[in-house]
Amino acid sequence: MKFIRLIFLLPCLGWGCHDRASTDHALVPIKEQDGRYLFQLENQQLAVDPAIGGRITSLTLDGEDFLTGPEVNDFNWGSTFWPSPQSVWHWPPSAELDNKPYEVITAGNTLKMVSQQDPQTGLVVTKEFSAAENPARYILRYTLTNQAPIPQFAAPWEVTRVHTEGITFFPRGEGDMRGGLLPLTTVADGIAWFTYDAAGLPLKGDRQLYTDGSEGWMAHINGRTILIKKFPDVPLEKNAPKEGEIELFASDVKPGKSYVEIEHQGNYTPLSPGDTLSWEVTWYLRELPDSLDVTSGNNLLVDYVRSVIK
Repeated sequence: MKFIRLIFLLPCLGWGCHDRASTDHALVPIKEQDGRYLFQLENQQLAVDPAIGGRITSLTLDGEDFLTGPEVNDFNWGSTFWPSPQSVWHWPPSAELDNKPYEVITAGNTLKMVSQQDPQTGLVVTKEFSAAENPARYILRYTLTNQAPIPQFAAPWEVTRVHTEGITFFPRGEGDMRGGLLPLTTVADGIAWFTYDAAGLPLKGDRQLYTDGSEGWMAHINGRTILIKKFPDVPLEKNAPKEGEIELFASDVKPGKSYVEIEHQGNYTPLSPGDTLSWEVTWYLRELPDSLDVTSGNNLLVDYVRSVIK
């Protein structure tokens, strides 16, 4: 069998990922505690549990978790990774990829974990996580490997659960926006803004948003803390079928049990048997300057995001 490695995020091609050769020396050491792996950057910390699908289980700033935990929803919590489109596997996601134990391959300055093979699609996920300073950021690299005997298409998909009452914004791409969250979404100066409003959520139908993005970033604010995700931009024609480069989901409204998913996807790519697809995402967690008003449509927030990820 011939193995072909397809790498879609090469730093030397300027696709927005960091040059590992120049940043390895700046990666912070990983700490292990009670089976979890911790990435500490001054007053913030990212935690990963290989025993639960290599999931990011918390992301804290001054001890406050930006992500929702199992106390909100015992299945959908933290940040996970799936292959797209969902129409291939329906619900629930593959336990082998989403929540069963991953094997830890290396853990020095980069945590590398490998999933079991998904029996339905034959896909295997490799996760490589690290953290770097100056600027403080988390570098998340995902690789899909097609171990099935037949070719297939897939796109990478990061799904992150955050608290309600926040604001999500991102640059709009091409095509239409669709989904039940449209009434809570506005577009101004090319930026889409979703503001959580429990009273405005649809009582029937989907509570999602699907759309194409541009510039390769999305941001979510809760209180005065902002999480910025940076990733390679995907042309509209490379979005997975019935999916979007940017997706949002709001759960049922239940006191103390509600959450929002901020999601984004990569290129929908053909994978022959043995092929791999690698995709890199960078997270920036920040406390917003006091001078910035946290209001939907504030272009100064957009300027701030662009200054962080430049």
